[in-house]
Amino acid sequence: MYFATADGLRPAPLKHNPVNALVMPRPIGWISSMSARGGLNLAPFSYFNAVCAEPPYVMFAPNSARPGVNKDTYRNICEVPEFVANFVGEHDLQGMNATSAPLPYGEDEFTACGIEAVASRLVRPPRVATALAAFECRVYEVVHLPVGADGRASHVVIGEVVGIYIADDVIVDGKVDERLLKPVARLGYMNYSTLGDVFELLRPQ
Repeated sequence: MYFATADGLRPAPLKHNPVNALVMPRPIGWISSMSARGGLNLAPFSYFNAVCAEPPYVMFAPNSARPGVNKDTYRNICEVPEFVANFVGEHDLQGMNATSAPLPYGEDEFTACGIEAVASRLVRPPRVATALAAFECRVYEVVHLPVGADGRASHVVIGEVVGIYIADDVIVDGKVDERLLKPVARLGYMNYSTLGDVFELLRPQ
């Protein structure tokens, strides 16, 4: 099949928007942020990825769940333009999922979901204590995307990585061992995936 997106994103026989199912697997950015009053927020975003390795920059998209209501994370980074991108391993899967609950603005997911926080070194929001890796970030730019047909607002937050935490026991022979990180990836709909087979493919010289 083929369709123009201007005509809608669910033409028959599709019953759901296929974009999430096609652009996958996607890493999960478990983003911790802080309000101007010091209130904490922790939320997972599957529209998250690296933008540049050196200098290191990442992006995530705190898109609105419904028209006229911004994500708590977006509200926080507008007040305190810093965040931590915590990486989700298999051991944190249930905790990550718990923090996706729509809690009222100002309610701390660290406390509500029993997630231990550890102070960051260069930014104000803390990182997740059990995360095997985390990026401390300062907001570089926020790109405001056009409002969708359903009235929901979308934003792309680009962050400069100013500090990197890596658990010592996932570093082997000077490299991060992806197998030891045991990352969880987001697929389409409510589906997730783990790492599976890892193989090396060298580039042509």
